[in-house]
Amino acid sequence: MKSKAFSLVDLVAAIVIVTLVGCLIFPTIQASRETARRHACMNNLRQIGVAMQLYHDTFQTLPGHKVGPGARNRKSAFTFLLPQLGHQAVYDEIVEQKWQMPWRRDKADEKGKTLKANDGKNVPSPYCTTIPVFLCPEDTAFLSKKDDELAYTNFVVSHGDWITGQNETFTRGPFVPDHWLTLEDIVDGVTNTIAMSERAIASSKFKHIVNGEEMVREYDGTTKTQGSIIVTKEGGDSDDPEKPAFASCFQRAGGNAITDPDKFEIDRNRAGTRWGDGQHFFTVTNTILPPNAASCMLNADDKQPIIAPPTSYHVGGVNVLMLDSHTKFVSNNIDHGGDFSNKKCVKEGPSPFGAWGAMGNIVDTKIVVDEIK
Repeated sequence: MKSKAFSLVDLVAAIVIVTLVGCLIFPTIQASRETARRHACMNNLRQIGVAMQLYHDTFQTLPGHKVGPGARNRKSAFTFLLPQLGHQAVYDEIVEQKWQMPWRRDKADEKGKTLKANDGKNVPSPYCTTIPVFLCPEDTAFLSKKDDELAYTNFVVSHGDWITGQNETFTRGPFVPDHWLTLEDIVDGVTNTIAMSERAIASSKFKHIVNGEEMVREYDGTTKTQGSIIVTKEGGDSDDPEKPAFASCFQRAGGNAITDPDKFEIDRNRAGTRWGDGQHFFTVTNTILPPNAASCMLNADDKQPIIAPPTSYHVGGVNVLMLDSHTKFVSNNIDHGGDFSNKKCVKEGPSPFGAWGAMGNIVDTKIVVDEIK
């Protein structure tokens, strides 16, 4: 007996069924991949936390950030953790040469001159070495890095609920420029205090406005990026860390998109583009605006304070590392103290920025019970 052939109706029905199954399965696969990438990122952050603990066990202090010796006191905490992370050779290259600055792309000799390879090209700086544990697979910006470019990091240290500028020597977090803190200095307890967090690497595509004229450098035509963009506030806002215009940043720059281009502009790409540089706009975050909110400076002056919340490409939040080396995933919707209209940073007392501010502050005794909601 001959089998009955498929009719057109049967074929259409089969296609519909396969399509429906694909529609049901695809989001699950995507979610699984996102979860895997988020956990890979978290594992890297945890490794850094373990290295930080080993460093403290050895030297009885946390690694300094934006400190010396040498490099004009701009070495990052990540530099000091290299031996504990299995990169002793890179660390030795840095500490043995006083002229090896964290912003310098070429390798220096004992007189500060650029070393040349046999082919006549500059020898890349040790700071150009990609350290895999400093990266999060969810952020693919590092794939565009060239061999002679300074290497990236997706992780930054916390200055707590305080805005720091280039010459600042005070923070409310566990890392203070020109200072080396110990775990005993953490009044709030190491399980309650953020040591580091994610911060998406700044995009290489940006728009810069000078005197009202637009200068475009590889700009992709959009005004949105998770790469921790730095936006410039209009004149009149205070550059005093205790009197910043949080509302101006938070309201006019929704998420990481510019919502008022007449009063904001995308500035240079900096966040995460130098793992060895302790300067505030490269490797620092603060717990003022909530995760994945906008990043703001007054202008393009390097000395200006910066509001720099953690950012990532994960759905709904960011990974953070606590001082006891355990990691958390913190929601974008964490309590940050509500309306920013009349807020300012304070040097003493409880954080004005809710549970989020308390997590960054080493002396705020407010314990966060459920920081992911």
